[in-house]
Amino acid sequence: MVDSRSLIQKLTIESEPNAKLAISNINNVKVTPGEHLKFNNLDDMGNGYFVDIKDSSKAASFDATYTNLQKLTYKGKKITKVIMHFSTASGYWHDQYWHAELANNIYYGFRSWGGAKNIRFEWFYEDGSKVNFENGTAYLTVASLNTYLQKNQWGHERTTVISGGKGLALYGSSVSLHNGNELYSSKANSIDISGRARATDGPDSKPDQKLIDNFFPNQKDITNTNMPYKWDTANSPDRYYGAGLIALNGSDLAVIIDVKNDDMPSGTKPWNAQWANFGTIIPETPNINRPELTLHYHHTNVALLLHQQKKC
Repeated sequence: MVDSRSLIQKLTIESEPNAKLAISNINNVKVTPGEHLKFNNLDDMGNGYFVDIKDSSKAASFDATYTNLQKLTYKGKKITKVIMHFSTASGYWHDQYWHAELANNIYYGFRSWGGAKNIRFEWFYEDGSKVNFENGTAYLTVASLNTYLQKNQWGHERTTVISGGKGLALYGSSVSLHNGNELYSSKANSIDISGRARATDGPDSKPDQKLIDNFFPNQKDITNTNMPYKWDTANSPDRYYGAGLIALNGSDLAVIIDVKNDDMPSGTKPWNAQWANFGTIIPETPNINRPELTLHYHHTNVALLLHQQKKC
């Protein structure tokens, strides 16, 4: 677990309204243009594409290539192209709803429905050479990792690092690191015990009886108690609450995006979607549960040192 103040970030991803997205190398998928995408069902994230599996009994894959990038840099050097290679994760694709929605603006990421997705990232400089991230200098923030634990929707939105990086948990976040490389929240972090959808609703929201009707008798025990309001909105200062980090190392990053629901109680319906948002603004660790940084000083008596030097 790390404190945001201790990290050195040399990778920058900002909003890219003029970015161009191309979907290519399609295998067993249908691609459809989409408008006014809202991955959190609230913020308009612009246009993009819908990608749907054709035959759920077979594997599927496609490439998403982002170009005309103006603000993506590493150590001050511009990165102009990013390729995300999508494929069905082994053993996970037998889902007729295997679906992805990708925004033209790489800043907003994509939304995933249905089965798990393997994703391999490649990054390229203006001269076409690949970016090679040095350890301890580049971090991706994996945000919007919701967990819903109700009778009508049960699931932990999860990102698993396969290669090219290391998962890290942030102090103050509801997301923790599991099995060495899996980032997700163990407890519900989006709907509070009063029945408010705190992830996207403000303090003026009212309890939703439909949510309350799907609570378990022990809902209090499986729900986090310190949820900030609207933490899962695009410009929230509290996005740390549903975020983990990936420390990049090397040229390619491979991850699996899915929803963990193998701990789902009998008779419960699975939650099977997520907004996959990879950014570089490391959410500031809040004061709650944050350790104090300790600075060690070496004191030198300058007058004594000069006196000793004159004697020599």
